Amino acid sequence: MDQKRIDIEDQIGNAVKILSEFVPQKTALYFPLISSALVWLVNRHQDWKKSIYSWEVWPDPEFLRNKPDEFILDFFRQKDSLKKYFSQQIKARDMDFLRNAFNSLYPIFGLKDPFLNSLFDPEIQENNFKTILIQFEDRVGEAKKTISPLRGNKAFLRKIGDVFQEIAAMCTGVLTQKEIQEMVADIVKEKLHNEKK
Repeated sequence: MDQKRIDIEDQIGNAVKILSEFVPQKTALYFPLISSALVWLVNRHQDWKKSIYSWEVWPDPEFLRNKPDEFILDFFRQKDSLKKYFSQQIKARDMDFLRNAFNSLYPIFGLKDPFLNSLFDPEIQENNFKTILIQFEDRVGEAKKTISPLRGNKAFLRKIGDVFQEIAAMCTGVLTQKEIQEMVADIVKEKLHNEKK
């Protein structure tokens, strides 16, 4: 493993430590928080705070409701795993069912929101659409509720901001979104496992 990767891993470990200070009981959010912030920093060249705090990156329910039927059908037809899973509903043009599923799945698979992709990573890996649909509102609501109080916490913003800026400087042009997410997932799992010992 090269030195740059080791340095990046050390900084990601620092981000986990900081999160454990400020949200110790919400370890399930560490991976999506860190991963999405880094994806935004490295691949989208946006301020890292937008990833964590700008919930506007998730589509407004009105935005989703206004999508025409054909747009929704095309969304389900274009990804093989979605097409297979929802084949009966697509064939029957069950738009009530598909539109409801679209509201949860489009932000993840259509817009590829990094936070949501990380939040539902195990289900995405297993094409477990049923669990995403069942848990979407609760899991996203819980994440928002947990993260909202951090907005005004200057100590948290300063600490985590410094770490994210360091990581971004090291990652730019070196790692892909998938590599960042895999690295963060491994480090978070290892850190949490070690803390339980």
